[in-house]
Amino acid sequence: MSYKVTTIIKSDKAVANNDSRLSICLSANGFSFSIIAGENEIVMFGETDFDLNLPLGEQAQAIKDFFAGLGISTFGFKQTTLVVSTDYYVWIPEHLHDPIRNRQYLNMVSSTNLSMGVYHIAVPHLRSMMVFAAPSTVVTSFKLAIPGIDVHSQHSILASEHNKLQSARHPLILMHVREGVGDFEAFYNGQLLLSCSYNAQNESELLYHAIELMKQLHLETPDMEIAICGNVDRRLYATLQHYFPNVTLYTGRTLTYTNPQFHTLPTYKHIMLFS
Repeated sequence: MSYKVTTIIKSDKAVANNDSRLSICLSANGFSFSIIAGENEIVMFGETDFDLNLPLGEQAQAIKDFFAGLGISTFGFKQTTLVVSTDYYVWIPEHLHDPIRNRQYLNMVSSTNLSMGVYHIAVPHLRSMMVFAAPSTVVTSFKLAIPGIDVHSQHSILASEHNKLQSARHPLILMHVREGVGDFEAFYNGQLLLSCSYNAQNESELLYHAIELMKQLHLETPDMEIAICGNVDRRLYATLQHYFPNVTLYTGRTLTYTNPQFHTLPTYKHIMLFS
């Protein structure tokens, strides 16, 4: 079989697709997903080991089969989102964006593999477009399996309107940790100041980048907040507390649920599904 369910948590409530949002986040070995009904009621969360190297047609069918096995139709959701972490991205002001030039925009900041697809997504609260590269076979497979799905990069999710508004009260640096990489967003006075990713093999390198961003952007205020999410642990949290006045876990939207198992779900690790 091309996939194996590793985690599944669900409520007794039936999934009403027309009132629910399906979010999917790719990982190195497969993907995780959530279904949220109404505004913030989580009704299902799952993780799977999934063969992302299958040919296009087989992969699309396997995605359909995976969700069908859970009793979920991939059609008719109020909103569907696929999040792909990428090292190839660039922000473009919406009034300057021309989709025909997407690959040209990317080539101005990095060299991308021609086998990768280039995509864009609007981020209205920033009046910007996020242009990014991602594996084309994987993305196309999800597009075939789930028609109408929106494709995001990690930065278009992390640079959320909530974080933008939070920074009207105090400077905010958001750090998202994934394997070998730290994704950073810096906000102040209700504006996104910086959105970038750095190679970081350990907590010392993550700390270095966070301190450098704080200094370069002149965010050293007594109430500055650094919010962390992703693959973080207590040691990183404790280390950051020695250097920053206010360290928090970023857990995204406030969720409601009926199954108490959801209480144990570390939403900060799965922030791409819950922002």
